[in-house]
Amino acid sequence: MPQTDPNAMNAALWADVSLWLTYLWIYFPLIIIFAFSILIAHGLIPSGVRTGTYPAVLARLRLPLTVVGVAALAGAVFMMILTVMQSPMTLQNVWERLFV
Repeated sequence: MPQTDPNAMNAALWADVSLWLTYLWIYFPLIIIFAFSILIAHGLIPSGVRTGTYPAVLARLRLPLTVVGVAALAGAVFMMILTVMQSPMTLQNVWERLFV
């Protein structure tokens, strides 16, 4: 089966790739914020308060941390939707066969 080379990239395609990478660079910290806030709010704080390692007052932080985590997840989902909506045309313009 002959190999097909990708098409040359012009300035417009590079601009699309730049936008796509910007969306991904925003997506990455949002997922990290989501993961750590949910881990702390629903894993470490309840466990530590139950065992007496942390004071019971610390349990009040669970709700704000959960809200931060859910907001970060909503932002990450929005950024991924933008990335997926923008990405397919760029890929098809560079490489004709998306599936092997």
